[in-house]
Amino acid sequence: CMATRLLGPAFGVGACLAVLVAVAGHVWAAGPPMRLSGMTFVALSENVTDIRVEADSGVIDEAANRADLTAVHAEWAGDDGKLSLELTCERGELDLETNDLVASGNVRGLLADGRRFVGPSLRYDRARGIAFTDAPVEIIEEGRILSGGGFQYHVRDRRLRLTAGARVEENKTP
Repeated sequence: CMATRLLGPAFGVGACLAVLVAVAGHVWAAGPPMRLSGMTFVALSENVTDIRVEADSGVIDEAANRADLTAVHAEWAGDDGKLSLELTCERGELDLETNDLVASGNVRGLLADGRRFVGPSLRYDRARGIAFTDAPVEIIEEGRILSGGGFQYHVRDRRLRLTAGARVEENKTP
């Protein structure tokens, strides 16, 4: 669309739709879902990238204000603008209004302090600045694995809390 050419592909379809409405001065009825490939969505707050979501492909549903994504890579920044959380997953559902993300399918992530995590799903609530899961998760640190029934990660200030049962497994390999 014209707005994508003006803004560049990094601003994504949500920005494209918003600019088209502003340029035309009126709102169109939502059209049929659009299939796209090589998508990037960026949400900014005070010139800092809060969240960047890239996907190999997806379907944008304007009526539902949602993007259903495949082969997803996402990054979030902390209050200081530096990388706080990074993840990859098979599928994602991005709310184009709130920028909340539901990641599912072989979710793998990296926290700012170098710890890695794996699990079946993760949700990000942008208003609260929290990435969380109630599914079983493993957090891998140097020399040990923390297992739990879920966690909350406060993206802005980089705080992690296991939420349901925790087990620590020490790596006995030198």
